[in-house]
Amino acid sequence: MIKGIRNYLTSKAYNFIFFELSVYLFVATLPLTLNINTITLWLLIVSSMLFLPWKERLHNLKANKRVLFYLGLLYSLYWIGLIYTQNISDSLRDVERTLALLLIPLVILSHPKEHFNLKRILISLGVGLGIAMIICWSVIAYSISSNATPWVQAGYFFKWIYTSWNLLLPLDGHPSYFAVLLVLFITSLMKSEVFSAFRKKRLVFIATLLLFILFLVETGSRIGVIALVIIVTFQTIRYMNRIWIVSSILLLISLVLLSLQFDYLGSKFDLILDSQGNINFERYHRWTNIIETLDDKDSMFLGVGSGDSQELYDTAYINGKFYKALELNYNAHNQFIEFLVGNGIVGLFIFSWVLYIFIRRTKLKGDALSFFIIITLFSFSESIFGRAQGVFLFSFFYALFILLNSKKNRVLTKKRLSPVLEISSNKKS
Repeated sequence: MIKGIRNYLTSKAYNFIFFELSVYLFVATLPLTLNINTITLWLLIVSSMLFLPWKERLHNLKANKRVLFYLGLLYSLYWIGLIYTQNISDSLRDVERTLALLLIPLVILSHPKEHFNLKRILISLGVGLGIAMIICWSVIAYSISSNATPWVQAGYFFKWIYTSWNLLLPLDGHPSYFAVLLVLFITSLMKSEVFSAFRKKRLVFIATLLLFILFLVETGSRIGVIALVIIVTFQTIRYMNRIWIVSSILLLISLVLLSLQFDYLGSKFDLILDSQGNINFERYHRWTNIIETLDDKDSMFLGVGSGDSQELYDTAYINGKFYKALELNYNAHNQFIEFLVGNGIVGLFIFSWVLYIFIRRTKLKGDALSFFIIITLFSFSESIFGRAQGVFLFSFFYALFILLNSKKNRVLTKKRLSPVLEISSNKKS
């Protein structure tokens, strides 16, 4: 191990090592607190600025100018909303929070794809998730052990008291945001080529997989479980081999049993449909009321501006008698509707087009497929850009998978070699 570290330090330029470690730190802190993740984001930006020459950076950005144009157009929706919104302060907060929609892709797409090691990035994500899980489980273990009757308290491990928001309380995290990161890592473990060697260690692989699935169920995230089932089902149909069929059956059995044991998640699924097939999902009825209210204001084409969106939601909640949503100041819990309300059909189209560009550029190869399914489903259940974690998650992996699936190698000549490649070139000669 020491020899490997020494070889790593001597074979690459120090400014590249700084950049590479900053990438891994940023990904590893995605499941942790926002303050830590924001610090690592600035480390990523600074390390990139110190490492890559401007000539090469501009060359790479030019090669990805269309992607950057559409992401810039998406970000500009928040600025455009300032023109006709009444609540300027809320609009400015949206502009500040979503700056990473443009900032992170500018950093990622300014590099050649050789500067990113997908396996190490996914391992970093797994490490970050593992650290977060250990922190949360340690708090639960302390809560149980410090109780006057720990043997009784231990039974609440499967109840609402230790799941969902309570589970992630030490990190001040959102269950659904953490769940989608879990699903991205779980599906990568199961199907990504970079983990093919790890999957051969059957016992370690299965044990690791079960730990992450257990925590996924504990988050109580319906969208996380649904996304995992859809991805595994799609892969099973796609490959139709014995391993995938057996894996999908075992996964479904595990999820059903765990959902029954963790009554909180099971009860959340019961709220989607009743025995007659009627939709009981409250968010669906809130969405229809929001769209009706937007139509009544004759703002369907351009929206009401992101700053006035909450006022429209509150009106819809009053009309629909969604008093809990009104009291807790809920947003739309749907990114598509967020853009429809804030920027009208124009905003909805631009966001949909950005997702379409991802399909075109990646062809949904490898882990890009999992990310697309996750982010699309997530956008239907949460206002993902309403939290900085959602903006970071979307921006980083959106740009990364587009870059990694790029057909052309951007470092083509020795004149444009990055420092890391110059060292390798000199050593060979």
